[in-house]
Amino acid sequence: MTDAHIASIISAGAGIAGVILGNSFVVIKEYFVSRIKDEKDSSYLAILVVSHLDRFANGCMHVAFDDGTSEGRPAGNNGEYYQTTVKPPEFKPLGIEVEWKVLPKDLMYDILQIPDKREHIENRHVGIWEFDDAPDYGEFFWARRRDYAELGLHVSAVSKRLRKYAGMQIEESLPGEWNREVAMQEVIDKVDAERAAYEKRIAEGHAKAAN
Repeated sequence: MTDAHIASIISAGAGIAGVILGNSFVVIKEYFVSRIKDEKDSSYLAILVVSHLDRFANGCMHVAFDDGTSEGRPAGNNGEYYQTTVKPPEFKPLGIEVEWKVLPKDLMYDILQIPDKREHIENRHVGIWEFDDAPDYGEFFWARRRDYAELGLHVSAVSKRLRKYAGMQIEESLPGEWNREVAMQEVIDKVDAERAAYEKRIAEGHAKAAN
């Protein structure tokens, strides 16, 4: 092999190496540009969506506190019938202009499923209301308060996961301070206790009637 052939091979090899190296630089550059863009999209999404989630969780809490009364009296028909006083909150994630695909699949799914969970709850409550007993509609309000307390707790947990994913600060209440999650859990515990006491009275009544 002559010197000319060796020089040609070296020159060709250098050219190929240069092309490969140049392409590698382009790929690396595009990777970091894409990564920086995803991080910016994630931060923007988290800031915006967390705000919507927290408002929705607050709305769930207000529904959970709604026992059908106003100022201590039944809220409907001149104080004769119990009636809802708070409208259920709405959450429309697809109306928020963010890049959802930057989120992990399970987190994105849990956020986008929230409207479906709300719709399922509302459909369930329609059936309960239709067959419940006036004037207090006890079963309806138990179900409504408990379901929205549970939904509010779920949404609060999703909001914290989103904050954690985006590296946002998660604010925790100090001991003795009012806490939204604790308040909703107390609603669940209270409803469960009231339902258990009611079922016990019914069972005792049936037992007495049987004797």
